[in-house]
Amino acid sequence: MSYFILTNNPLAADEFGTTHEIEFINGGLIDVLIRARDLVNNGAVLLNHPLYGSVKPNETPYRSLLVQRAPKPSDGSFPAADPESVRLIGNAVNAFSKFIVKKEITNPLLLEDFQVVDLSLLRSAVAAADR
Repeated sequence: MSYFILTNNPLAADEFGTTHEIEFINGGLIDVLIRARDLVNNGAVLLNHPLYGSVKPNETPYRSLLVQRAPKPSDGSFPAADPESVRLIGNAVNAFSKFIVKKEITNPLLLEDFQVVDLSLLRSAVAAADR
């Protein structure tokens, strides 16, 4: 498998943890985006859109991304950043900063619903990536 799942969604980690490599982020959506940005700036490639599913960044606390690791150049240099991934993750971080999070979601039933939505979108992305 040439990619791993970057997520802060416990349901996603539980479902895919035995079949896929998971990097679990113990934080919010912005923490996932910042980690993805760091990876992309070091040559990783995003395999799904960081703002997929038409869910605004202030409307859900969960995000799961498929990330292809940066290839290691044989000459020991740093891998080049993928321009499209840089653009996508930069736009996602900027979009997050434009939206004001109205209030933290603490209702366990709502949190579970958001996890299920993210998991559903992730399943589609994984199915496409594994073809």
